[in-house]
Parts: sequence; C-alpha cells; structure tokens
Amino acid sequence: MAGKVYLVGAGPGDPELLTLKARRLISIADVVLFDRLLSPQMLEGARGELIDVGKSAGSHKMTQEEINRLLIEKAEEGKTVVRLKGGDPYLFGRGGEEALALRERGIPVEVVPGVTSAIAAPELAGIPVTHRGVSSSLTIVTGHEEPGKDSPLDWSALAKVGGTLVILMGISRLEKNVSALLEGGMAPLTPAAIVEKGGWVEQRLVAGALGDIAARARRAGIEPPAILVVGEVVKLSGQLASRKIALLRADAQMEESARLARDYGFQPICAPAIALQKRPIPADLPQRIEGCDCLVFTSANGVEMAMEREDIRSWLGEKLLISIGPKTKLALQKHGFSSEVPREYSSAGLAEMLKGRCQRVLFLRSAQGSKHLSRELEKSGLEVGDIPLYQVVPSCDPRLDDLLKEPGQVDIFAFTSSSTARFLMERAIELGLAERLEQALDQATVAAIGKPTAEELARIGVKVDVMPAEFTFPALLRALRRPS
Repeated sequence: MAGKVYLVGAGPGDPELLTLKARRLISIADVVLFDRLLSPQMLEGARGELIDVGKSAGSHKMTQEEINRLLIEKAEEGKTVVRLKGGDPYLFGRGGEEALALRERGIPVEVVPGVTSAIAAPELAGIPVTHRGVSSSLTIVTGHEEPGKDSPLDWSALAKVGGTLVILMGISRLEKNVSALLEGGMAPLTPAAIVEKGGWVEQRLVAGALGDIAARARRAGIEPPAILVVGEVVKLSGQLASRKIALLRADAQMEESARLARDYGFQPICAPAIALQKRPIPADLPQRIEGCDCLVFTSANGVEMAMEREDIRSWLGEKLLISIGPKTKLALQKHGFSSEVPREYSSAGLAEMLKGRCQRVLFLRSAQGSKHLSRELEKSGLEVGDIPLYQVVPSCDPRLDDLLKEPGQVDIFAFTSSSTARFLMERAIELGLAERLEQALDQATVAAIGKPTAEELARIGVKVDVMPAEFTFPALLRALRRPS
C-alpha cells in the first residue's frame, strides 16, 4: 500500500509560528524531508527518519528532480512522509511541482499551508503590507528568476501597478531588480525596506528609499534570507516596529535576557561586551568563611561559581546569607539555601539590614565588584572582606563587532554593569569605530542599572536617560516600556 506525502509549510523562521497540524505531522511522520530550516527546534518531537534536502543560493544538496524521486520512493515504501518547506509550500516553494510528480504516480498528497514570509517578515518588522488610506493592494514576486524563463517578469508593469510590492529571494539580484523598477518609472524616493531573517532572533530591518536601498543593504552586510518591501507602508515601521534593544551582558545570561526583552515588547540585539573568567578559589576560603558572621552574594554568577566547590554547603550552613537582588536569591534557593534581600540594593540598604546583627561581612563576587559598597559598610563600623570568585573580561564576541559596525540600528542601549560600558567603548576604540558609537549613543536611549554603571557612562561622556529605582533587569525593561 502506498504511503502519503504531506507538503507542510514551516513558516518564516520562528518555530512557534508552525501550525498545530504541522507540529502534529512532524511528530508522527516516518520520514521528514526538510529544507534549509529556519530553526532546528522545528524538528523537535520528530520520531522518523530526517533527511536534509536543503537548498540555498548556489548550493543544492539535491536537485528538485532528486527530491521528487525521493518523495515518491519513500511513499511507495508505504511510509508517511512530511516534506517540510520554509514559508508556504505553494508560494515560490515549488510545492506544486512536488504535488504534480506525486499525483502522476497515484500517491496521495495533502498540502498544509504555512505562514508566508512575504507577509510575516514585513509585519514582524512593523510594516503592514496593506493599510487603509495607504495601500489597498499587494503584489508578491520572486526576485530570482531562473535563466531562460519563457515569461520573464515585466518590471516596467510592476513599477506602475501601485500598492505594496514584496520581492522574495532577490538579494543576489538586488541592484538589477531595483534598477529595473527605476527604469520602469518608479520614483527613487519611494519608501523601501529590506527585512533580513524575518522571524529569527537576528531579524534586521534596513529602511530607506528605492534609490538608495541597495547601497544601504551593502553597507549593512545584508544576506539571504531577506525580502524587499517597496511602497508607502514602509513608513509605518517607525511607529509600529518593536524598538531594538542592545543587550551587552555576558553570554551566559543572554538567552534569558533576550526572552525577557521580547516579553516586554522589545526586539533584542544580543551583543555580549563582557565575558566571565573564573578565578582560583583561595585555599583559605573555609577559614575566612568561618571567621565571618555574614556572607553577601552580589550576583547569580557568583553563586554558581561558589557552588562549584562541593564542600561549600557545609561552610555556609550556619551563616547569615544576603542576596543582592531577586535573581541572586533564586540562585541560592536552587542550591538549597535561603537568604535575605535588602529593601534597597545599595550600601545604605545593606548597612540598614545588617545593623546590630553582625560585625564581620564577607563578599563573594566579581573581582571588579564595587569598592564603594565595601567602603560605605566600613564607614558604618563593619569589618569587610572580599573573595573575588571571577573577573569580568572583554568578550571578544563577533556579535559585538557586528553591532559596532552598525550601531545606528539600535534604539536602546542597555548597560547592566559598569564593565559593559567600559568594554563596549574600549572595543569601539580598538576597531576605530568610537565616533560612530558615540553618535549612536547620543541618538539612542541609554539605560543603566545602578549608580556605578551610570558613573562609568558619565566618565566616558554618555548621558543616561533611564535608570530604574530597583536595580534589576526586569525593572529596567519596565521603565523603558513606560510612555515617555
């Protein structure tokens, strides 16, 4: 008995945009033939054979004819086959060709529509492809026609059709396609934008006019997958697009920070400026812990590095533990320890909490931890010790360099520590991009957590626009979300 083939649309890139039916079919299929996937998470739950038939510009693992033959072969073995395709199977996805080849062999085939990037990518970038009073029509074309095609696109007609024009798969021919539209009579000042990796975490929007969009794309280093949108609706992105927030903290914290940023309605740009480097735990740590009344952890990172010592649990059992911030408290809870959090994350708040309860305080934290905090506690009569568990170093992350090449794309710079500010500027100076960064910081919103961070920014000549009263990342996002 012949099997059945499902031509399934995977959507534009975000695995959460898979339809329920697509997810169910992937989980029950005997075989899944997948394109160059926008996210490996789309294959989570698959129990069958996985075959990569991905195609990209200039690189084909299989020809279309070979894919057709493989679909037929697997179906004739009696298997349930999912052909997973980016976007929608029938919108420039060659799904129709696959369906015809299967029908000619008498093999049942069913199409499962997918969210098409032609509409999803612009709207995720704040561009509605139609909008009352602006555009009441939409034209979708391929920008990468096969050589020798019998009926080539009439670019002169496209230039005069009006409404919104979306050009898919046209980055390799961007200059030629734009020139054809201009030669066909479309005005050079017509708003135009390129959306790169629509639906991905790394989504980018480059906006301008038709006359300069190709040059802007070159400067930004735009690469496929990307689409070109032409028309007055592009102007709406300034009001509707999520603001882009540059996250500069260490990579270990980046995934959760990006998730929080998206939850609060921002588009995160992940560009770690710092990395955390462990330091050897001193041999006299047990004695120093024994000699103190209170242990203070200033970050979740410090907790995790301290807990790498198996014997530390017995050392902490009888001590008063203080967490600076709720994240630090949660990190200690995860390891079975309760702690107290001062009402105010400052030397004054900590001194108020400890007054009359202990005399000797030991910090377990970064080597670059605020000395101001220690000095203020000493002024209040406490004995203060410090154990540097790790140090903050430059990240050397290529994502930071990418941001520094195009800092003007950022709407908000989020500085979570003084080191994020210092190492961002130092890297900009190393790359010869300090002036470009300074201009971007001047035009963007600058947000900072804590007075030491604000002081470091002031030292390098950057004005802080937003600093929440509560020194946490969620509080920073809440403050940024409030209407100005």
